[in-house]
Amino acid sequence: MSQRDHPKISIVIPTFNEEFYIKDTLNAIKNQKCKFNYEVMIIDGKSSDNTVSIVKEFAKRMKYLKLYISPKMGKAFQLNYGVSKANSELILFLDADTLIKPFFLQRIYKKFKKDKNLFACSARFKYYDEKAINFKLGSLRFTLTPYFFINLASHIYYFFKNLFGYPELTGMNLIVRKEIFYKTGGFKNPPNSLGIDKVFTDSLLYLKRKLKRGKIKTLTFLSVLTSGRHLTFNRSMQRLTQYFKKKDLYYELATKNSIKNFK
Repeated sequence: MSQRDHPKISIVIPTFNEEFYIKDTLNAIKNQKCKFNYEVMIIDGKSSDNTVSIVKEFAKRMKYLKLYISPKMGKAFQLNYGVSKANSELILFLDADTLIKPFFLQRIYKKFKKDKNLFACSARFKYYDEKAINFKLGSLRFTLTPYFFINLASHIYYFFKNLFGYPELTGMNLIVRKEIFYKTGGFKNPPNSLGIDKVFTDSLLYLKRKLKRGKIKTLTFLSVLTSGRHLTFNRSMQRLTQYFKKKDLYYELATKNSIKNFK
């Protein structure tokens, strides 16, 4: 691969039985308007539905799309495995049910190029379920969904966490420099596999304190759409309760600076 063809961003998408969502996600990636090359890696966890065949069809039209079958199941392992295959120094982790806007990659790349001290970031997110009303007010565009109040509350929550220096990055869209990713030790599996994005954020904050430099941000000027299919009160409370009950274990995971070498 020549320097000219070298991708500026590697997009890593873990999948497991995502036949109803992966098409829209890949179409959104395919429609990116940017002035550089990027690559897409689907890391599949041995899906039993049509996910793999759908990705293979897309790969015929998207030469920069590659499909890998993960040696082990589990989101954390699949994400780490994806990084081991990446050719770019900038990694975008994207969920299989998350949609990015046409200029997303261009704006992300410019942000990291401009700020060399930026370690990692996430864009704001809005839940959707394919039912939405789009309208324009002056030069601004708005999208209303049944999750309007949840989206508003989430935006306020992440905004103030970011403002007070305790950002929390979101797993459905997370961008990190590869060098920084490896310094954190990558993704680790907390109990019951809930909250891997929270542990990774804590790892970044720990690294930032250790190095006495770096920035971790929630970007307020960018947003993505993500499915609300897993959004339940019980799941949210389970994750929150689990985190506070096992804070010591979470801290140990976040500060553990080791990662398995993938072949």
